[in-house]
Amino acid sequence: RVGNMELPNRLVMAPMTVDYGNDDETPSERQIAYYRERARGGVALIGLEVCSVDSDHRYQQHSLGLHSDEQIAGHKKLVDAIHAEGALVQPQISHPGPESLAPFFKQIQPMGPSVIRTETTGQSCREMSLEEIEKVIELYGDASLRAQEAGYDGIELHAAHSYMMLGSFLSPLRNFRTDDYAGRKFMGRARLLLEVLANIRGKVGADFPITIRLSGFERESGGREIGDTQRLAPLLVEAG
Repeated sequence: RVGNMELPNRLVMAPMTVDYGNDDETPSERQIAYYRERARGGVALIGLEVCSVDSDHRYQQHSLGLHSDEQIAGHKKLVDAIHAEGALVQPQISHPGPESLAPFFKQIQPMGPSVIRTETTGQSCREMSLEEIEKVIELYGDASLRAQEAGYDGIELHAAHSYMMLGSFLSPLRNFRTDDYAGRKFMGRARLLLEVLANIRGKVGADFPITIRLSGFERESGGREIGDTQRLAPLLVEAG
């Protein structure tokens, strides 16, 4: 059991972006067929790939989004196909943050906790203002509510690998802020993830399952240590 979600077995498919989405970041027929086949194979729970919460910031050229009510119907079609084969499914809710392809699709700069360069795109992001952080927190909650309305069995927050938005705020390797989200302080690093989680829980209710993908130990000099995660885990449970 994961909250009120009961799995028929212990096989879970990890989220992997296949880049099969439509131009509008909705699931394509090819994508639906791909996940239907995974469900038919007997996996209990499918971790759907990254779904961006922000229309300006997609993760890959044909990755998915949950940033518009118009995307709900397409996601419901995917959910129904997976359920028909006996599997459950939860999307990975994320803001690409520093990894955003916005420079190539929108001609705008990615954003993150601090000014950092992303090796995969060669782009540097700008530091977010407090007002922008507040807006992104709401975007996470709104996207999670859309996932619930589309019929998903729960959601997963991507906060791993010193990566994307939440992972970057969590890691002192990328977070050099000096305000309430300060990277040199444990609660500063944890604040955004806890606030996002609280916002989501407030919108989807107490019973909707939420899991989090988290790097326990970054294994790199200056990165998060295992003790950081041990302190964080009970705070995440308390936040929902």
